[in-house]
Amino acid sequence: MKILRKTKIKQVITPSSKEKLKQKFEKRLIRHRNELDQLQFEKKKMLHQKKFPANQVESRFKREEARRKRQIDWCEFQLNKLESLPMGSEIVEGEVEEIIEISVGDSWDQIAGNREIVIKDGIIDKING
Repeated sequence: MKILRKTKIKQVITPSSKEKLKQKFEKRLIRHRNELDQLQFEKKKMLHQKKFPANQVESRFKREEARRKRQIDWCEFQLNKLESLPMGSEIVEGEVEEIIEISVGDSWDQIAGNREIVIKDGIIDKING
């Protein structure tokens, strides 16, 4: 029988990986700031056109603006956190599902145990579990 098992992906912080993560978060930050600016522009445009009631326009855009601001705050938090991470520390990058074959008599503790893949500078460094 085949089943799916979740496996954590961890990344070892190196100067190279730290720089790549920094660039990734900075790109996201710029994108979210641009989206927020665009939303504010669209809101002003709709208010000026007066096709819809001002309170409807305000409430609709307020939710989206708040969501973008939370995303901006999260990216800034991640950038600050990244600066304080020591070299060699591991961060959880994500999770993947793997298909494994099981049969009667297999050890469930080994099958269900924590499994992780550790990546260092884009190369699989270890597979634990």
